[in-house]
Amino acid sequence: MKSHTVPKKLLERFAFDDPVTHSKRLWRYQKDRAPYGRAAPKTATRWDGHFAEPANAAKEAQLEELLERKFEHPVNQFIGVIGYRTFVLQRSHVKALTGYLTMLFTRSRARRAASQGHADVTIDALRSLLSDEQRLSELSAKHTMDLIDRGLAVRMVTREEVVAAIENTIAAHSDTDEAQRRYIQTVETMMEFSDVNMLNGDWNTIHAEPDKPFVIGDAPVVTWERTEDNVLNFGQGFGRPNVEVLLPVSPTTCLHVLPRVARTTPVRMPSTTEVNMAQAAFATEHCFTSVLSREIDGILQPRFGTMRLGIDGFSVTHIDYRKVMFDILMGAAALR
Repeated sequence: MKSHTVPKKLLERFAFDDPVTHSKRLWRYQKDRAPYGRAAPKTATRWDGHFAEPANAAKEAQLEELLERKFEHPVNQFIGVIGYRTFVLQRSHVKALTGYLTMLFTRSRARRAASQGHADVTIDALRSLLSDEQRLSELSAKHTMDLIDRGLAVRMVTREEVVAAIENTIAAHSDTDEAQRRYIQTVETMMEFSDVNMLNGDWNTIHAEPDKPFVIGDAPVVTWERTEDNVLNFGQGFGRPNVEVLLPVSPTTCLHVLPRVARTTPVRMPSTTEVNMAQAAFATEHCFTSVLSREIDGILQPRFGTMRLGIDGFSVTHIDYRKVMFDILMGAAALR
């Protein structure tokens, strides 16, 4: 099954009426390739097996239906008028858009790719525990006490048993389907998550000229922090101080959200060029818009794919995963 990462209705907002095909088409921009003017909104960001669950063949269709019904449909009722001078974002609009932006970020191929990186970090952390004699000893003692507390025969849990349990955990995380399973769990978790900082933040729109429009990338929810020197640091977490969140919703309108976080620098109005730079940086392959423009292509080309989730932005390198995995194993009910 082919699943959508960016909803068709949103992509249609960036499409033009093609006189040849008599249908809506997009200008597609891609690294080291000339712009292509026949991309269809229906298939431009549709990928085989994106939401596939290895153990449940029906899961992909269920997730697609739930995403459309719970997140896309409510926003589709008013997305066409966002940016009109007479339109005012009400609390109900902001609530719907908060979930919409959260899931647009989560359902992207960029976020899916980050799940593999997370699985690799977890495996490396577990392997490092195998050579940490102090922590192996602590795990042995902890699970020995667990046996006693459960009223089982008193015996020492050996170092070899602890090592075998860790090796079994490594084997489970090394399964070729592990990253995809982890990603599907993330999608389902985020469907139930409400980002209160975004919900209670400041929501605004910024505008572009029709002949110099916004583009929309295949990972369209982008973030940055603007420094005092007016440098944009892409890929800041949604709860980070000074973070700004942006989503183009048409060639001439972009949502600009300031989550309710600490702010130590003045907020400046983003330019169209800055938004387009960010769209290209976050994109895994493509950006789209309604016009062919050498100027836009020149802005996008050097920045395509330069902000990889989990590596260049939204990084987890500050987390001590060896300690995280040690704590998980210490809290496990029993060694397996």
